[in-house]
Amino acid sequence: MLVFCFVTLDNFTLTFNSQINGFKALFHMKYFKYILLSSLLLFTSCEEKSSGDSVVEEPQEDTFLKFRNGKFVFNNYPPLADKPINVYTYLPVEGATNLPVIFVMHGHSRSVISNCGDWSESADLYKFTIICPEFNEAEFPTSWNYQNGMMVEPNGQFRDSTTWTYNLIEEIFSFLKENNVTTHDTYGIYGFSGGGQFVHRYAFFTKPERAKLIISAGSGWYTIPNYTEKFPYGLNNSPFDNNNLTEKLQLPMIVMVGENDTNPYDSDLRRTVEANRQGSNRVERANFYYNSASQEASNIGIDLNWSYLTVEKVGHSSSGMAPQAAELFFNDLNN
Repeated sequence: MLVFCFVTLDNFTLTFNSQINGFKALFHMKYFKYILLSSLLLFTSCEEKSSGDSVVEEPQEDTFLKFRNGKFVFNNYPPLADKPINVYTYLPVEGATNLPVIFVMHGHSRSVISNCGDWSESADLYKFTIICPEFNEAEFPTSWNYQNGMMVEPNGQFRDSTTWTYNLIEEIFSFLKENNVTTHDTYGIYGFSGGGQFVHRYAFFTKPERAKLIISAGSGWYTIPNYTEKFPYGLNNSPFDNNNLTEKLQLPMIVMVGENDTNPYDSDLRRTVEANRQGSNRVERANFYYNSASQEASNIGIDLNWSYLTVEKVGHSSSGMAPQAAELFFNDLNN
């Protein structure tokens, strides 16, 4: 709004519509600069007062996450404070705090930026906040320290359960809540390939209390939910409490695999004797894992709450699997 202000000096009314020649005619030149400066100051003062009836403050971010691509370091979990991790993020709406959160776990290649990027289009479409923890090769070498959750010491002894990296998921979610990242009290978690291994073991060996939907996709091999194989291929000789088996078989979990993920010669596919007993390729092994859980649920006398899904026309592809998984999260987390 344009505001007109008037300055009265010795019964002379000065307006900003006056011509500069008028100033020279009415006043001696030595007063001219003084009057012009005074007028400008009063105009500024008048503009500030009349621009509102309320004070306009600088906009502030509602969350510490950056718009679109961001990153923060997480070391807020005391048992693992000596192993800080980078957490990559994608926020599709600037400053939003009311979006569902999805954790996306990278594969064995540790390509966290690429895997996180595979979800940006779906995040824009469905309005998710994407959280991608990174377990780099330097701090978490080999599958024992990533896919298998750092459960076992180099000497073969099981570590204290508080130091298993699976715990970081719930801890990061608590950190996000404390920093006003989301108003939601639950989250979704998805892992592809090596990340799928991390996710299904995280579900079994910790308490995913706030996970509303858990998707393990394209895993190369599994920890089968029975005692026919020794850990890590099964629960035998593991610290798993069998009293929790019913609870685990009723988790909101989906086992997902691309229908064309059938290459038995994939260089990243484990081919130990134990892994081969699960099948010759990822489709066969996903079937074996799901059917083993179904059989175990039947033995206990309960209904299995898991689902099994093959994605049409997709092989072992992170980018190919992400849109289907995102749709599942959208249908589940928003209801």
